[in-house]
Amino acid sequence: MVIEWLRVTVPVAEQVRYLAADREIWTGALARQAGFLGKEVWVRADDPTCVNLVIRWESRAAWQAVPAELLAEVEAAFRAALGAEFPVLECIDYEVS
Repeated sequence: MVIEWLRVTVPVAEQVRYLAADREIWTGALARQAGFLGKEVWVRADDPTCVNLVIRWESRAAWQAVPAELLAEVEAAFRAALGAEFPVLECIDYEVS
């Protein structure tokens, strides 16, 4: 299993909208991809603007097989739904053994 770990800064006032759009748009799209195992959202207790998206994939190959065109389309829909951009500040992947 591979973990895709993303860190995003989201102002507290925007989090309800951000998390709802993320669940509907991003998680909805990823859930239809082969090898997607699940996703969790972690908000840091000591910095509530720090949102971590923890995405579980069956393998690195499954994760990397998600078409770039799909990712671009989903990101555009996500941005349009929020009317703002929340760039990924950090992306780390972990091998789970």
